[in-house]
Amino acid sequence: MRIRYTKEFQLEYSKIIKRNLGLRSKIRKQITRMQVQINHPSLRLHKLSGGKYWSVSVDKSIRILVVIEGEIVYAYHIGKHEDVY
Repeated sequence: MRIRYTKEFQLEYSKIIKRNLGLRSKIRKQITRMQVQINHPSLRLHKLSGGKYWSVSVDKSIRILVVIEGEIVYAYHIGKHEDVY
């Protein structure tokens, strides 16, 4: 899988890691897992109801919203559960 990042994702990512540098490695680890095995259990990948978005868990509170189109995963948003849904 190839990962593409929206501008919104990049801005949100910058803000999140600025506040919590330890989160950077967790996010990178999960993105690498998406590239290798999109159905890896630790990603807790699930489709959100009524839309095109899928949710990927970074940890208990941080989520990445993605759209999967063939072999490309578009990362749209990243943030706390309540902020990205």
